[in-house]
Amino acid sequence: MDTVRWSTPSNPKPPIKNEPTRPGVETGAGNGSTYHLAILLPFLTAQSDGATVPEKSALGLQFYAGAKIALDQLSREERTNFVVDVYDTQANDADFQKLMSNKRLEKAAVFIGPVRSSHVQAFAEWAKQRRKIVISPETPTADLTQKNPGFIQINPSLRAHCEAIIRFIRQSHRAEDVVLLCKAKEADRLAYFHNANRAIGGTLNELIVPDETSTFAKVDLKRYIKPGRTAVFVLPTWASQDFVNAFLRNLKSIKGSSQVEVYGMPQWAGFENIEPEFFMDNNVHITAASYIRYTQQEVKDFQQKFYEATGTIPDNEGFNGYDVTLFTGRMLSRYGLSFPERLNYEMFHGLHADFHFAGVYANGALDDGRNQPDYLENTFVHMLKFGKTGFEPAD
Repeated sequence: MDTVRWSTPSNPKPPIKNEPTRPGVETGAGNGSTYHLAILLPFLTAQSDGATVPEKSALGLQFYAGAKIALDQLSREERTNFVVDVYDTQANDADFQKLMSNKRLEKAAVFIGPVRSSHVQAFAEWAKQRRKIVISPETPTADLTQKNPGFIQINPSLRAHCEAIIRFIRQSHRAEDVVLLCKAKEADRLAYFHNANRAIGGTLNELIVPDETSTFAKVDLKRYIKPGRTAVFVLPTWASQDFVNAFLRNLKSIKGSSQVEVYGMPQWAGFENIEPEFFMDNNVHITAASYIRYTQQEVKDFQQKFYEATGTIPDNEGFNGYDVTLFTGRMLSRYGLSFPERLNYEMFHGLHADFHFAGVYANGALDDGRNQPDYLENTFVHMLKFGKTGFEPAD
């Protein structure tokens, strides 16, 4: 366990305050208050032989280095003090269960992490029973916890990606021009698109192919391509690069001069065996939870600070650690421990991602102003289009 204390030098250090503030009351926020945070990351020290650092600990090390830079910035910008405990969650569930029995965890009011899915699920329940605030920075799981308004999911779920795709498409295309295409085993994902489209109107087409499909030679895609219209295909698939490649190859060969657009998942950015011309000629778009604009001065400044502190350059996790910690500190400084209640009205623009939160309600219920959400989820998703330099912002 690593205990790090940051404080504004001009302020005397008051006692740690862990008691929740009353809803809607900002007493003490941003006025020299002290908040006790805990960061839970997989440093995997149990796997170290003392001479080498485990390769899989890179996520924890990068995230923590970014978090430290954010905490240093907060100490200069905010009139709020933060006491921060850092814990190694290790890798297996048994070790994490031991960590949750550590009485010192009770001292923290706000937690950043953990990141492993099974750890997040167990810890969400632990925190709900104790009315703690949990910032989940990695696991993009829908319906992970219930009746837990202090749980805040940073990484958008599949549902958020699907809804973002439909909202983007329907800005310029009719519902009848949109085809949802997937294998039979992926068909349950289509409900996310239909639910999002219901608020807009119209009916989306479905094309569900057998799971063993490896070629589209016998699949009639031409019937969806109409003169003077743009045919829009949405593929909520990521497990098979060969399946996506076969579809794009076939679509390029049969579309002729007709306009088409294809929308896929974030994992497509990592596909290495698909010719760039298939992405380009089919106007392929994907969603992304994050997008770093490396030409911005703010990003360059962070990279320099990170290098000076660690001797390495930040990867996505380093940027994420900075964004999540800076966001958490600013919200505590502004609103105190009642900040989850304000997130529906807050937008955070980070170096790695933007945060725009919405409540997730049981059984797909909508926010009618009376229901309390099960938890809060960041729903901001970038839309990227393949261009000359790869995938870049479409808007």
